[in-house]
Amino acid sequence: MKDDCPIIDLQGDARSRGRAHGEAARTLIARHIDGWRLASEKQTGLPYAEIIARLLGGTHFQEAARKWTPHLWIEIEGIAEGAGQSFQDVLVLNLTDEQWWFFAEKKAEACTSFAYRDALGAVWSGQNLDISGWMDGLQVVLRYGLDDGGSAIVATLAGTIGMTGINSHGISICCNTLLQLPPSAGGLPCLMAIRGFLDQPHLTAGEAFLQRAEHASGLHYLIAGPEGWRGVECDAVGLRRISSGADWYCHTNHPKRAPELASRSSADRLAAMEAALARNDGAAALAARPICRDGTSPTDPIGFTIFSTIWRNAPGSTPRIAPGPPDQARYRDIPLPAI
Repeated sequence: MKDDCPIIDLQGDARSRGRAHGEAARTLIARHIDGWRLASEKQTGLPYAEIIARLLGGTHFQEAARKWTPHLWIEIEGIAEGAGQSFQDVLVLNLTDEQWWFFAEKKAEACTSFAYRDALGAVWSGQNLDISGWMDGLQVVLRYGLDDGGSAIVATLAGTIGMTGINSHGISICCNTLLQLPPSAGGLPCLMAIRGFLDQPHLTAGEAFLQRAEHASGLHYLIAGPEGWRGVECDAVGLRRISSGADWYCHTNHPKRAPELASRSSADRLAAMEAALARNDGAAALAARPICRDGTSPTDPIGFTIFSTIWRNAPGSTPRIAPGPPDQARYRDIPLPAI
């Protein structure tokens, strides 16, 4: 595990941004594609060419992307061009959550998210972003401009457009996989929903974007801004806002309305974060088990914290990002200037 990761500044139109990403992370993207090929063949027992054919032939993500986030489809095309890789190989990297339900990988669980108000009333949010341990070393941070003159930053893996982030308006998004919820083969993939949200200037506009879109995967999004936060569970049926107390909120990997569906890991992480937030210690809990995951626990051998993020939801604030389990990787302050 590295204690740092590349920060890539993206400028210009969508294709130019993608090409800059692809060129800067060419070696990491090649490693990501090779790793995904091996992992997916092991998971499914199918040859890589058939995996690609089934996943892309059995879904309609292109239509959804072109309806709600056409610029992001073009950006992915640009990543492939800049990296010297096929578009299909890069596209499947950007279907992180969609791969899991399409191939019935019900063991996949990712992320613990939280939000709270400090003693001065300021809103903070963040998450441990968990994924498969073999992806460690592929982390990158993307920083790019918004059409309104602001900027945004996302923590993600090389070749992908963004897994969690915040913009210079103080609007952030964190996500939690909810494989218990119904997916849609014609919905908008998770990473495109995240980036589409971050294009918005305020929290209400961001929630309205998530409300309009049909979602490919069952997911919880914790969206936050200077005025507060909202937890929304999204799936093929639509968007449902989850109730929250005034002082703090958190979520893991089971629907809040169906706690009986929680795995041991999801239930344990939720209880630990609730206890930490109740004692005003939420950020510190990110660096402790069971919320901090390194793939070595006998009761949780799958999850690995690939990023840990802490956002102060205020315009012009400086995001903090650790590229790995925060008991091992240091947090780095990464400014968000207007690009």
